[in-house]
Amino acid sequence: MISKILIIMANGVLCYSKTFVGSDDMDYDLVSGFLTAISSIAKEIGGGEIRALNFRNFNFVYTYDEEKLCMFIIVTDIDDPEEEAQEKLELMKNQFIKQFYDDLKNWKCETGKFEVFDEFAEKYIFIPPKILLVGELGVGKTTIINLFEGETVLELDEDLNEIIQKTIPLTDFTRINEVVLRELDLEDLIKNSKIYRPLLDSVDIICIVTNSGASNLGRTQRLFFQLVNKVKKADFYIIANFQDLQNTSYEPEKVKEMFGIPTYGFCGIKKGAKERIFEIINEMLRISIIEKIESKQV
Repeated sequence: MISKILIIMANGVLCYSKTFVGSDDMDYDLVSGFLTAISSIAKEIGGGEIRALNFRNFNFVYTYDEEKLCMFIIVTDIDDPEEEAQEKLELMKNQFIKQFYDDLKNWKCETGKFEVFDEFAEKYIFIPPKILLVGELGVGKTTIINLFEGETVLELDEDLNEIIQKTIPLTDFTRINEVVLRELDLEDLIKNSKIYRPLLDSVDIICIVTNSGASNLGRTQRLFFQLVNKVKKADFYIIANFQDLQNTSYEPEKVKEMFGIPTYGFCGIKKGAKERIFEIINEMLRISIIEKIESKQV
């Protein structure tokens, strides 16, 4: 996930920054000086333009415009695909130069005029968290998706299998105002993991939906352990659906013991189901996005 973007003038002065997730406590002057110095050293030794710097907790992915007016930087999580950040980086660079070229050529250290770039950055540069809902047929994945208003996007993979997606607005976080939910069959995801590799590498959370019955849990558990080995960075959670079937459904605590990952009880047809799924989504995002990024910045 992209947590910050920085734009630094050729003289090393920060002219624009935007934090999407995490703390604003970064020493931008120190970062600007460091990146400018590293870039100069690379040129001196004939190494060419540096495209990225990899640290233990995050990556700096950056580039320059053709006239070297600015250095454009995107800060991402260490496990995020660099290709995705590079695409956003080019988009940011092209728009910023187009929008502020005259100001940059005649810049007098006035950073306030660049604040209007926030609107573009929030709309086109920030990548919302992605949650993948997976499970067997009939466990309630589509029911969960349909709890939310808005347009449902249907994609087809190479074998014409459906990938259903919907963007969900959020209100409980300061900067994250939406999340992308995608629905996919669990067995198909495992069988075609090579086809779905870009999705598996970019998704932040994989939420396994079960019907909480013994037979489904057994099959899902076997598939889950196969899937874990194919995933690099995503956190796993379980939604134990059909909790209204008290005589046949396992309680969330028992499901958690079986899988060893956080589990949430749920009933898609119960009053308040939408509010409950919002609570679950918010808690997953808080644990896997907010707290994880903040812990790396300490």
